Amino acid sequence: MTDARRIIAPVCHEFQAHWNANDHGLSPWFAFDRVVKDVGGGIGDDDGVQIDALGDTWTVTLQYQESAVLPPVDGETSAGTDIEHETIREFRLNVEANDDVGQRSANYHIRPRWQGMEAETNDGRRKDIPVPEWLANHETDAINVRISGSNIPFDEYGTLLREAADAVGVSRRYFKQKHRHRTSNIQDAARYVRLHTDVSGPVFGETGPLVTLARVLETDREGYRKLVRNHEDYHGENLPGYYVTATLGQQRVQEVMPNHKLPVECKHYYAKDALSRAMSDPLRHPKLEVAYQQSRWDESLDYTEEEIENLTTELDEWLFAILNDAGSSSDIPLRAGSAYVKDAYFDAENGMTDANVVTLDLVEIKNEQQSIVHKHTLANGGVSPVEGEILGTLTADGGTVSPQDMAEQHDRHEDSVYAALKRMHDLVQHEYGEVSLKSTYQAELVADALEHAQDAVARGVNAAAEAKEAAQRGLDENTSAFLAWCEKYGIEREAMGDYDGTIDLGEIEDTTDVREIIREGYRLWTEMNRDPAEFRSAKVKYDVYEESQAMQLRSIDNEQTEGGHWRTRMAGRAHTLI
Repeated sequence: MTDARRIIAPVCHEFQAHWNANDHGLSPWFAFDRVVKDVGGGIGDDDGVQIDALGDTWTVTLQYQESAVLPPVDGETSAGTDIEHETIREFRLNVEANDDVGQRSANYHIRPRWQGMEAETNDGRRKDIPVPEWLANHETDAINVRISGSNIPFDEYGTLLREAADAVGVSRRYFKQKHRHRTSNIQDAARYVRLHTDVSGPVFGETGPLVTLARVLETDREGYRKLVRNHEDYHGENLPGYYVTATLGQQRVQEVMPNHKLPVECKHYYAKDALSRAMSDPLRHPKLEVAYQQSRWDESLDYTEEEIENLTTELDEWLFAILNDAGSSSDIPLRAGSAYVKDAYFDAENGMTDANVVTLDLVEIKNEQQSIVHKHTLANGGVSPVEGEILGTLTADGGTVSPQDMAEQHDRHEDSVYAALKRMHDLVQHEYGEVSLKSTYQAELVADALEHAQDAVARGVNAAAEAKEAAQRGLDENTSAFLAWCEKYGIEREAMGDYDGTIDLGEIEDTTDVREIIREGYRLWTEMNRDPAEFRSAKVKYDVYEESQAMQLRSIDNEQTEGGHWRTRMAGRAHTLI
């Protein structure tokens, strides 16, 4: 973490919230109803009211829409409010900034709420409308204002609502902050920066933070998991990073950001027609955005000043962390400069911030997950049959799996399955009768490890077969034994007659075995009466599972494989091991 400093200032994008209020009952709703009737049906674009607010000039309009809500029986709500309307209307107060882009706006959808509300279905029946608990438990009526907007600071929607209501003739006092009920909540909120297209690649690349976040932190099957990588634009043309998103629930978020609580979607994306625009046009360049995902948890985010501040901090810290991670291997600094592109709402300037610039620590998480997989699939002789069956099922594309399903599928007793799950508690997630691997990344590692284990078994079977075949061909016992040794470790035996100078042992689970393997091969080689010097001078290499950054032998292949945990090693000449 670093001290507070001047770094690039993200800006607000999308926002949605529910503003609930009952201090004035249905009075605000009646007030909008009177205005609409007085002006003959609403205030449209042609006669919109102009206001000055938040440093801009805005156009305010007001429309209504018919609702499926029925008037209360006997014309009176349970709280004693008279409603003599034949139909119930809902109102939309629209506010749009007078700028060239026209994407700085807010919509306030005003709806009445009372206990015992009913709606009419398509076939003419009356149907109860569930009302919030806070309303049902109080003898009062209320209003709900559904707020949606973009490019406005999250804490200014209340101010704009009061100004707009006042402009059309509805008292601003109805919408004071003190009247916002504690059940008011935020549904969606996003913050963004706009990056130059020439530098944004490390954000969405295969080893970049968005892809790595999704692979390492998403559970294999539990709940909602989403990694979207679309590199074709709206017209089917190739545009790397056109739409790349990683969505993480609260549990996965807290693996990286222990002090955070909000589920998020981290997104790199372009405008639909970005490729048709000139480089000088801001919309030719992508946004990096982080948005709160209300639907990805069972809690809610209160619409209060304190929570708005916490929300903004968490979204910004995600943005800074992603930029910091991608910038460690590229030209994306945290300070304003050529890496950022100014648009109508993003100034691309530094701002004072007390947000902590944190690292994602994904390497540490990956190493920990690799170690767990290694422990269960490679160490201590590998997996037991029942553990292998469980892991094989979980890495297949089979959806959610229960212990009972796995027991039945593999003809195992349920107790055996439960015992195996308990042994693998740090690798397998078992909750509410459903089993999954703890991350997509671990699922990939397990699949890779199981494949290697199967290959090892196959090589052992083939080695025995080679020995038997050699004997049937009349080869002497020593030659048969050597050919079986070659087959066991995947060494090309055709090359042994005209030695190529390298003994490639393939994948070795325990490096301490290398010396014994080479000594065995040397013994068999000499027992065939072959030249000892030829074997002793050969170079030895093998692939080893790397559990940490420590290297006992010099690496000749620094390129990670798909699993990210096998590395090629040179062990020197064979004579050093004999």
